[in-house]
Amino acid sequence: MMSDKNYNLNGTLRMKAVDTRNKKAFFNQIKSAVKDQLDKAEVEEVNKFIDQLFISVFINEFEGRRISDLLGLIISAWKFFNTHQSDNAKVEVFNPSLEEHAWQSSHTVVMVLQKNTPFIVDSVRMVLAASQIKTHSLQYSSVQCVRDENGLIDEITKSKQTQAFTGEAIIFIEVDKHSDETARQNLRQSIENALQDVSAAVNDYEAMNDTAINISNNVSIKNAGSSNEQEIDEAKKFICWLSQNRFTFLSYLKYKVTSKSVDPVKGSELGLIKLHPERVQAIKFNEIHPKTKQHILNDNLFSFSKDSVRSKVHRSSYSDVIRIKEFDSKGEVAFEHCFFGLYTASAYSENLDDTPLLRLKKQYVIEKSGLNIHDYRGKELQQLLSAYPRDDLFQLDKDALFDELMSTLFVQERLRACLFMRTDPYGGFVSCQVYVPRETYNTSIRKKIQNLLMDELNGQDMDYNTFISDSDLARTIINIKVDPTENLAFNACKLEERISTIASLWEDELESSLMETYGEEKSSLYINKFRNAFSSSYQEDYSPRRAAIDVEHINNVGLGQQLDMSFYRAIYEDDKVIHFKLFHIDQPVPLSDVMPIFEHMGFRVIGEKPYETLDKDGVTVWVHDFTLTTANKQSIDIQKIRGAFESLFIKVWQGEAENDCFNRLVIAAYLNWREISMLRSYARYMRQIRVGNSQDFISDTIVKNVKLTKILVAFFETRFKPELNKGLSSGSKTVLAKETDVADTLISEFHIELDKVLNLSEDKILRVYLDLMKATMRTNFFQRNEDGSDKNFISFKFKPRLIPNVPLPVPLYEIFVYSPRIEGVHLRGGKVARGGLRWSDRYEDYRTEVLGLVKAQQVKNAVIVPVGAKGGFVAKKLPQNDRDGFIKEGIACYQIFITGLLNVTDNLVDGKVVKPTEVICHDEDDYYLVVAADKGTATFSDIANEISFDKGHWLGDAFASGGSQGYDHKKMGITAKGAWVSVQRHFREMGRDIQTTPFTVIGIGDMAGDVFGNGMLLSRYTKLVCAFNHMHIFFDPSPDHEESFVERKRLFDLPRSSWSDYDAKLISKGGGIFSRSDKSIPISKEMQTMLSITDKKLPPNQLINAILKAEADLLWIGGIGTYVMASSETHADVGDKANDALRITGTELNVKVVGEGGNLGMTQLSRIEFDKKGGRLNTDFIDNAAGVDCSDHEVNIKILFNEILQAGDLTEKQRNKLLVDMTDDVSELVLNNNYRQTQAISIAHRDALSRTEEYRRLINSMESCGKLNRGLEFLPSDEEITERKSLGKRLTRPELSVLISYVKGDLKEELIDSDLPDNPYLISEINAVFPQQIIKKYKTQLHGHRLRREIISTHVANDMVNHMGISFVERLKQSTGATPASISMAYIIARDVFNLDHWWKSIEALDNKVSSDLQMSMMAELMSLIRRACRWLIRNRRSELNVTDNMEKFKKGIAQISKSLPSYLIGSSKDIWVSKYESLKEQGVPEDIAGTVAGASHLYAALGIIEAQDEGDGSLSDVANAYYILGNRLELIWFGQQINKLTPLTHWQALAREAFREDLDWQQRALTVGLLKSKGANKDIEKRIGAWMDQHEELVTRWQHTLTEFKATEDAEFSMYSVALRELLDLAQSTVHAVKV
Repeated sequence: MMSDKNYNLNGTLRMKAVDTRNKKAFFNQIKSAVKDQLDKAEVEEVNKFIDQLFISVFINEFEGRRISDLLGLIISAWKFFNTHQSDNAKVEVFNPSLEEHAWQSSHTVVMVLQKNTPFIVDSVRMVLAASQIKTHSLQYSSVQCVRDENGLIDEITKSKQTQAFTGEAIIFIEVDKHSDETARQNLRQSIENALQDVSAAVNDYEAMNDTAINISNNVSIKNAGSSNEQEIDEAKKFICWLSQNRFTFLSYLKYKVTSKSVDPVKGSELGLIKLHPERVQAIKFNEIHPKTKQHILNDNLFSFSKDSVRSKVHRSSYSDVIRIKEFDSKGEVAFEHCFFGLYTASAYSENLDDTPLLRLKKQYVIEKSGLNIHDYRGKELQQLLSAYPRDDLFQLDKDALFDELMSTLFVQERLRACLFMRTDPYGGFVSCQVYVPRETYNTSIRKKIQNLLMDELNGQDMDYNTFISDSDLARTIINIKVDPTENLAFNACKLEERISTIASLWEDELESSLMETYGEEKSSLYINKFRNAFSSSYQEDYSPRRAAIDVEHINNVGLGQQLDMSFYRAIYEDDKVIHFKLFHIDQPVPLSDVMPIFEHMGFRVIGEKPYETLDKDGVTVWVHDFTLTTANKQSIDIQKIRGAFESLFIKVWQGEAENDCFNRLVIAAYLNWREISMLRSYARYMRQIRVGNSQDFISDTIVKNVKLTKILVAFFETRFKPELNKGLSSGSKTVLAKETDVADTLISEFHIELDKVLNLSEDKILRVYLDLMKATMRTNFFQRNEDGSDKNFISFKFKPRLIPNVPLPVPLYEIFVYSPRIEGVHLRGGKVARGGLRWSDRYEDYRTEVLGLVKAQQVKNAVIVPVGAKGGFVAKKLPQNDRDGFIKEGIACYQIFITGLLNVTDNLVDGKVVKPTEVICHDEDDYYLVVAADKGTATFSDIANEISFDKGHWLGDAFASGGSQGYDHKKMGITAKGAWVSVQRHFREMGRDIQTTPFTVIGIGDMAGDVFGNGMLLSRYTKLVCAFNHMHIFFDPSPDHEESFVERKRLFDLPRSSWSDYDAKLISKGGGIFSRSDKSIPISKEMQTMLSITDKKLPPNQLINAILKAEADLLWIGGIGTYVMASSETHADVGDKANDALRITGTELNVKVVGEGGNLGMTQLSRIEFDKKGGRLNTDFIDNAAGVDCSDHEVNIKILFNEILQAGDLTEKQRNKLLVDMTDDVSELVLNNNYRQTQAISIAHRDALSRTEEYRRLINSMESCGKLNRGLEFLPSDEEITERKSLGKRLTRPELSVLISYVKGDLKEELIDSDLPDNPYLISEINAVFPQQIIKKYKTQLHGHRLRREIISTHVANDMVNHMGISFVERLKQSTGATPASISMAYIIARDVFNLDHWWKSIEALDNKVSSDLQMSMMAELMSLIRRACRWLIRNRRSELNVTDNMEKFKKGIAQISKSLPSYLIGSSKDIWVSKYESLKEQGVPEDIAGTVAGASHLYAALGIIEAQDEGDGSLSDVANAYYILGNRLELIWFGQQINKLTPLTHWQALAREAFREDLDWQQRALTVGLLKSKGANKDIEKRIGAWMDQHEELVTRWQHTLTEFKATEDAEFSMYSVALRELLDLAQSTVHAVKV
């Protein structure tokens, strides 16, 4: 007996696994564990229990289990088995746990103990299956034991394997975990109930079997009704056959049959029915169907049917009911013996010839058929009989069986579906025997047939049995349980037809549908290819007619179309629901890819079914059927939306349209994908012009306000759709007139509807849409590709000045290109404009970046023909971690961008403007579009030019400079050389020549870079002490300038290099090369000394910050990024987050000079701050202007050459060779422009304080004309200028850099708009811009250059400002009222007659020979001469500024006077000249230059002298002598010097001073003329002047007294000069009057 002790398993045992190698090892391990855990008294009995418990176990079930858990199971089973007091089943359901049971399982455990009988395991399994509980393991065994009177174990005896059912059955089952106690108790109760049924059936089995035998024995002619002896004998044999293990008896009940009812005989119950008395009921004939009554009362000895209740014992099926009738002497039914049970396996498998009753039916059918059983059909009939279900054979009468079998034979030969239906005599079942072609049959068809029959018969339950043999037909017998009380009616023929439809080959119907849909030829192809392509799941869900439609889409995809689709709605579905079929090659479409597309369209996916198709060629196409409804439950007009939806989806899928909320417009407004893209692109542009609302809000707005959205679309089409303007030329006034009428109507409608919009933000967005459309001048929206398809990108050409609140500065034109792959803008300051295209990484605000660049470009382009332009694009779908793919996508986006620009640009064909096709133009002709390389696009120029050639663009490869047949800026080093010119000037003005003396440099960049690399090779004396790029920090505290130069050259010549390639051996002590990815960098003593820090290590960014603050001669900026800001600025103001951690301020910058080879290295305010601190610099757009200048030269040369090439006077090969040959000449021209411009800035800076008022008025004038935004360019306000002036501070070089650029740009435009460039004399100005090779070979063609006017105007503007200063033109405009064209003409005359170019170049040649200050002072003398000459020409030749005439008049005379000037000068004039001359010579100035400069202030008088010669008598020499002697005698030279010394405090005083000079000049000339014309005068000039003074003694004396007062006054007022000049005027007029008299 088992004790009640608890068993605690040790830890080792708990972890050990069950040994499943073999049974012996298994038993040994278990018994060993038992021995260790149990008392000796118990061990023997438990081991016996184990031997019987696991006698038939499959030990593999315990693989991986712990021995501790198995031991726990055994102990639990032993304790469970230990006590059993009744014959009823003992059932326990529990969850074993370590705490309670000392073992554990992840499952719920069921243990059953009962006297060993048949059907126990089957019945328990049936309970679990009915409850849908999964079984994980099951152990069953019969244990032999002896129990005492209390049910306790006395002894475990040996197993009696010779007996079938002995001992006690113990079952151990692990099932799904049931944590709920109620669920466990319900399961226990269900098992107990089932085992009670088992016990009831088993206990009465012998009694039921005996009853059957007794009935058999008692059957006779007397009680067998109409049965004959043979039938009675067969009946007895049948009953005996049943009792011989052919039938499992479950219940028995005897009925007494009367004329009114069938009543159970009390006490006759056996088996299960005793437990279910509710089933023992009488049958009243008046309550049942007449056929049932007839069946009960007929004279058949046997009746076979099915019970209405499923068996809970042995098998879960409806029990068979065998009724044996007992008749009275009248031959009427007196009793009915009912046996309920299940046929056994042997009954089903036994040969029909050995089965009583059935063998007679077989014989009857064969004989009646008349078939020879040895031939084909006879054998088929026998086969049908053999395969016929036994229970159905018993139930069918022989004639019904014959009919059914013969029909089946007929059907087999015709391979069609057939249905035989038979109702159970008692009305509880309908037996449906279904035959379908075997080829067609599958589970799906069987289920469909079952569902059909269940629906039609209102079935409650059903069983089925399928038989598939070699026959061409598959048979399924479906027994359907029905309500016997219902009057069941069905039409078997119609059901058979429907089954035939279900069972017919879906593929056959597909063939018919394909033929009907596509005709014979095409359908034959499709049938052969797709007949077997569809899966069973597809066939179950779709008709062949629908499949025929899908075949076309599947075929399209299989032939290479990536995707196809179908849009439909089933006829029975709601109008808020639609279906969308997607066809995709090879792989199913991930839902994560398509769901967002539907959602952004405004749909909600409520269902999705995927199907795989496989055609004959092995091509797989997946079909996805999505069921969609709108998110807002609106009805969908499928006809209206189909085309738009499908095209939008495919475009989104292919990446040609974006997947965002704008796509809701497809159902909200029924817009197509292009119209949606148009609205989306405007929204994207809104983001760039800083409209604050999000893209989601913008999309919500236009979706919400559908009527306004449709008006906007209509307005856009009205402006730009070519079909609406047929027969009208693009851009014509007629187009505009017609469009205006319709557009005005739409605008009126728009504003009426807009008034209804209550939300102010929505109102704003809608207005912006309209404003942008009105500001759009052109679009390629209606252009088509060559194949007629829509473009997948959109270009808009804007006139930004028409866009309210657009960010400043506002360009003249702007082109915005949009596609899902790329967005970009191209901004132009004028019609003829150029600038680079940048590959930007600033997706959110690339236009802001470009706007800043175009602002710099605008001023940078002051030196070239085109005004500033800049473009930038972002690539939106760049691959990650794929360098080649990254570049490939960037190039593709660049190509889209270039094409988009050209799509809306005019062309020139044979000199005539040709508009782009399918583009309505609302602006004037616009054919000059030139681009260039920039950040990220350095190697892309050939790509752009290829597109230019492909599109026949008139510029050819002049479209993008720097291509393979252009000037390679890096190879030329042109940008760096241009910036180096600025650097050289800074140092030269400091008295240092960096080409011959060492200097220290801090650099930003590396030797692989164009600007940095070339720059660091422009002087062998460069001592690069430190540099950094995005990867490394280079430090060389004390470099050898020659060795380091050679090493830098080596790095530069490598295909690719970084600072890590630098030879570390050449780095001086304390230096090194450090990675910016390091956490910290050690700081050597040398580095500490150089950087003036004490830190021993620093993070990389902090080290760079210290480097930027270090002292050095030069900071050379050759990299990308903004590293210096002003103290007043924040990092956010700078807009370069990448360098926030290392950026410094202008006050912290301690170098002497900054060279800005790269763009945006410093902010403008930081430049100004550094200049105020004493640093020397210009701006980036000044320093690196050589790059853009070189590109402009290339473009202009190519434009010329391309026309010569087209004329046949030059071959392409010759052209390309010439371009190469002229490289150095082009470089020289470009660098000279840089040289002159920086020179002009230096001269302006030198005199900036004295000219403060001029600059203030210049700034105000340009600002008032809208040509300059003072705040945008960080120019000082009037108040700040006044304050600076009072503090003796001048405008800085960066500020003057801005001014000179704006002045040049404005002057260039003014001259282009004038007739100045058309002056024949000025044609030679173009020669100064082109290399000498061109002038020598193609001078005629050059003078006819297409951009002749622009080139001449640009050159004149540059030349004049470079020589005469920033304020020159404005000053003359204000003092003379002359136009810029007149001033320019006067300048050209003055420049040429005084030979300014020669003397200017001569002074420039003194670089590093004399001081820069001396050079600039000499240039100032020449500037003063030309300025006074210009004013003289304007005052005296305003209407006669004919260059040729004036040149002839003045050039020779001035040359003569200039040559002999010293001989003409006398007195103080001669003394002044000699003093200047000697001083200049002493300072190293050559004699010829010294003489000219010393006499510049006197040479101005030559104009008046020449004029006086024309008016008076005498030779030029006589006039000159008279002029200078008279001036000396009257001290006019001294007086003029006093005027020059005047310091004007106001603009009006400045004008007064100029007027004083002019009056003095005029009066001296008038006196000279009068003197020379005096009658009877002495020929000797001295005597003549003496006589003249005597003649006008009174007036001469007054003049002399006036001069005396001047000399006595320290600070003469302006009014005194005015009075004095009046006195001189009186003398002059008196002289002239005396001559006339």
